[in-house]
Amino acid sequence: MAPLELDAVLPRSALTATEFDGLSADPAKREAYRYDTYAREGLRSFSALTDLTRSHEFTFVVLKPDAVAGRRCELILEILRSQGWLPAAATTIRFDPLLTRELWRYQFNAASAQRIAVVDHLLGSGPALLVLLHDTRRPAGMPASVRLTAAKGSADPEAARGTDLRSRIGRVNGLFNFIHTADDPADVIRELQLFSYQAGWDWCARALREPGQVADGWSPERDPAYALLAQVHAAVPAHDLDLTAALRRLRGGGGRWAELAQRAGTREQVGQWLDALGPDRLPAGPARWDVLTVVTGWIDCNERGVAPLLSTPSAAAWQPADDDGLRSEQEGDTCLV
Repeated sequence: MAPLELDAVLPRSALTATEFDGLSADPAKREAYRYDTYAREGLRSFSALTDLTRSHEFTFVVLKPDAVAGRRCELILEILRSQGWLPAAATTIRFDPLLTRELWRYQFNAASAQRIAVVDHLLGSGPALLVLLHDTRRPAGMPASVRLTAAKGSADPEAARGTDLRSRIGRVNGLFNFIHTADDPADVIRELQLFSYQAGWDWCARALREPGQVADGWSPERDPAYALLAQVHAAVPAHDLDLTAALRRLRGGGGRWAELAQRAGTREQVGQWLDALGPDRLPAGPARWDVLTVVTGWIDCNERGVAPLLSTPSAAAWQPADDDGLRSEQEGDTCLV
């Protein structure tokens, strides 16, 4: 048989068609992840630490640099605890362009050119806090990640529900939405693997193996996430993330950004700001967040008429038909960064 003919009959994945059964309710995702390097490595890494079913008990939240700047971290952790997601382990991570694009590999195809121009400046503005969460209230059959995704709400303020997590923490716009979470157990495994290239697995290994270690009684001294808050707060200055106030402060300053704030101070002129992001270094300190507040408030996050390769699934596939409390309204939510 000729080499070309031999290649034609070889499988294109070392994983079987059932590898992600029970880890995602989305057939398209189960198939795509068979060919995804990070998902494949994540299966191996996670199963070396503990049983794969533990991916139903745990999820994680990333408190992004905008949550740090906006000083939302304590509020987010408080709300999560009140809803049964207890911090089991925590570490810090830093986003770079490659991590961002690989984390949202199946959604970034729908990102607008404006969002792509801004996102690295935003996520690269300081450390993020990665917190492993143990779900103490999940209904039978409902993975922790799915319950949190349903409760989180859309990244788009126009699709907000008053009771969703992002609304309760004061989401500002499509990019200043403060948190990232995994959609389902398959994403928990894949994305923890992506974070592991920077953070390793030791930070969460014991918690994954011994979920009973999560403290019943909470205090800041015993909380693994709270131990890191002072570190991330020291790295990112506090900011009000208020667009009107940010423009006023920039106008009162000097240099390129003051000039832009004075002569291009409307949403229709955001293109001039995006052009300046490339050649001009963002200012240091709070002024950096003034610029980010303006551009994130004015851009369009998504390409119109373009669907992501994989959409955020509904929680309905995992829950009893009569349980309406966690039904997700996020289908089509693509402004996830």
